[in-house]
Amino acid sequence: MTRLLLLSALAGACGTLFAQAAPEVVATGLRSPQKMVLTPRGNFLVSEPAMTANAGRISFVTRGGTRRSLIEGLPSGVDVTGNAGSGPTGLAVRQGTLYVAIGVGDAERSGPTPGTSVHNTSSPSSPLFATVLRFRFNHEVDMIDGTFQITPTQQRDLADGKTLEIEDGRGGTARVMVLARFPLSEPNAQSIYKFSNPWGVTLSANGGELWVADASMNSLVRVNTMTGFWERVVRFAPVPNRTGVGAPVVDPVPTQVRGFLQNQLLVSYLTGFPFVPGNARVMLVNPSTGATSEFIYDLTSCTDFWVRTRGNQRPQFFVLEFSANQSAAQPPPGRLLRYDTAESRVAATGLIAPVSLAFDEATDEMFILELTGRILKLRIN
Repeated sequence: MTRLLLLSALAGACGTLFAQAAPEVVATGLRSPQKMVLTPRGNFLVSEPAMTANAGRISFVTRGGTRRSLIEGLPSGVDVTGNAGSGPTGLAVRQGTLYVAIGVGDAERSGPTPGTSVHNTSSPSSPLFATVLRFRFNHEVDMIDGTFQITPTQQRDLADGKTLEIEDGRGGTARVMVLARFPLSEPNAQSIYKFSNPWGVTLSANGGELWVADASMNSLVRVNTMTGFWERVVRFAPVPNRTGVGAPVVDPVPTQVRGFLQNQLLVSYLTGFPFVPGNARVMLVNPSTGATSEFIYDLTSCTDFWVRTRGNQRPQFFVLEFSANQSAAQPPPGRLLRYDTAESRVAATGLIAPVSLAFDEATDEMFILELTGRILKLRIN
């Protein structure tokens, strides 16, 4: 079962901002947003699923906080918990091309015993769950004024391998295709099935590869952005459960992947139930060999991270934590950690269910997306 989906249920229980750091509110009113990226001109693209079938969307949010829909009608459905929507997740944008990961949607349902999952026999809402969609626009995304609409019929056409030409009604056009389709599920001895749930994505420096962190398959996938050929590069090992409650190991639940140095990757873990404080981490991955090692550890519920390069200076690392204790009846607020050395210090506290980061190198501003629908801004020295 996709443990990341518990974030939706926990969001309402988190606290409020307090005085240690006071990020500025940039935007509000987003609908259970999942991931955020900066556009070439410093605005935001935000993925938003929905509990209504096929009402997922990508929002364009200006630096001043004004929202409009860039894409509507994306695959979406009620998640396995029954408490939230699942649909558009990870985003990457480069030179007028947008990549959108689509999660498991309502294809997964709870199995006969706790911790097990089965297929939705009532028919999932979309044939495009567990895919990556590619949108090639005729303009840079910041220059598009209208909204692209995907219909259920067009979803079926995309699932049949067709490339669509769609218009936004304001002069914008896009060529849309399924770049990659992952197996919806695979049998699993403990959970009956494990379902694909592509969650965090990032492009290689030259744009030739899209790296995908799958939160349910506990894996890292490489996708060729020209051909769509994909391969699972790493299956991450379970994480020891040090509590003595439940199974001896838990799922790592990868939440984000980002490039590091020239040929390395970093991947963050949320980790699954019972959400042991200190069990989450950021892993260093050699994609050529599949070798992994701990890079940042002793974290709790890590949803995202950022590497800030500074020329010849030591890079800074930022880690976003959804909650300091997810298993508590009322989890305390999330936080942003900063590493200038091997020791962490708190850069921002009291964040309300934070899920995604973006950093503007031109202005030295960190942006934090909250599941509750806010984008916050924090100046970084």
